[in-house]
Amino acid sequence: MGKGETLITLGAVVMLSITAINVNNSFTENSDFFNQTKFGLESIAIANSIIEEASQMPFDEQSWDSTIVEKVATDMTPVSDLGADFGETSMSTFDDFDDFHNYVRIDTTIQNVYEVSCVVNYINPAVPDSAISTRLLYKKLTVSVKNTLNSDSLALSYVHGFWYFN
Repeated sequence: MGKGETLITLGAVVMLSITAINVNNSFTENSDFFNQTKFGLESIAIANSIIEEASQMPFDEQSWDSTIVEKVATDMTPVSDLGADFGETSMSTFDDFDDFHNYVRIDTTIQNVYEVSCVVNYINPAVPDSAISTRLLYKKLTVSVKNTLNSDSLALSYVHGFWYFN
């Protein structure tokens, strides 16, 4: 084999090596993207499951009290008392929407661990992103899901309004 053929062969091996490295980098980047997408979808599913559960609950303990004829905001749970009542330790024992306030749990999947935390606040519907310290007939649940392995986080919110018809 002459010098020219050796150089061409060496050049072909170098080009093949560069191509192999580029393909490998492409697979790695795509794999990372798919994992991030998968973790994002899992986070959304976890948050949505909690919101679905909470949205089925009565607005407030007082909202289904038949002894209170006219339901007004001042009859509802005070801001300082939002959260689970005595004996309500998990979602299966919650009996109204604001029981989800300060609810925290850890969800584990095959590849990930998620820290889930919930906050319930009264809100003014004209300014739904701001919590208020007075009682109105609107509460907002914010569910935050944090991926403990890569510190990604996601927050979804749901507004629950109270409507009462005589």
